[in-house]
Amino acid sequence: MKKISSILAVAILVFIAFGCRSCETIDSSKLDPSEIYQEYSVTVSDNTAVSAEFRVSGSTGTTIALVAPSKVEHNGRAMNEHLRTVFAGTYYSAENDGFVDSHTFVFTDNSGKQYRNSIEFEPIKIATDSINLSKGARTIVIPLSRGLVDGESLLAQLVSDLEQPKSTPNSLNSNTDVPAGPDYSNDFAGAVDNNAKSLTIDTERLRNFVVGKAKIHLSLTATRRPANVGLRGGSISYSLRSPAVAANVTN
Repeated sequence: MKKISSILAVAILVFIAFGCRSCETIDSSKLDPSEIYQEYSVTVSDNTAVSAEFRVSGSTGTTIALVAPSKVEHNGRAMNEHLRTVFAGTYYSAENDGFVDSHTFVFTDNSGKQYRNSIEFEPIKIATDSINLSKGARTIVIPLSRGLVDGESLLAQLVSDLEQPKSTPNSLNSNTDVPAGPDYSNDFAGAVDNNAKSLTIDTERLRNFVVGKAKIHLSLTATRRPANVGLRGGSISYSLRSPAVAANVTN
């Protein structure tokens, strides 16, 4: 029964992740260019990965395969095409080593009209080599390398160095009176002070975190409307994971 429940849970998650967005594909030559929704994203971790996606009418519509003369370029180079994939339909990608701060996407539609959209952002990181996280403190202040600009959101993500047990009391017993095991990972939202370049987090979510050594990093996200799009609009977004620093969780 537990195995069936687990399979059902996974199936539900897959449906939620992919069920609301079409994975079908249509050629751009069969569409009026005004019906194309443009979606661009930049993801930074160790390297910088970018993607471009085109959909019919909106963000959940059928994906579009670009047929010449339609094309898309990133920073002056053609992007790699991923045609009719099972879970994502058709999309375009490129990757660069390290951090790239400036990105320009140029989409050419069937009529030869070009749509140029750019985005630029600075890296962000924790401005110390290590940090102590005391459960006894009311708040914890994390120094940042910079403040935020309009539209950016920031989370601190903490992961214990200790190996999490394969099971906790609750995982094998549905009795809610059984106390849950400690947290081994958690996300912390907080208030960013742009003048002080700091993130202040409430320690309430730290109360159940396992004591000991850990790693902490920042997760930065932002989404904007591109300046040059057709009737159906679009989005341009970026997300960045900062290098992790050592943390020590204490009571």
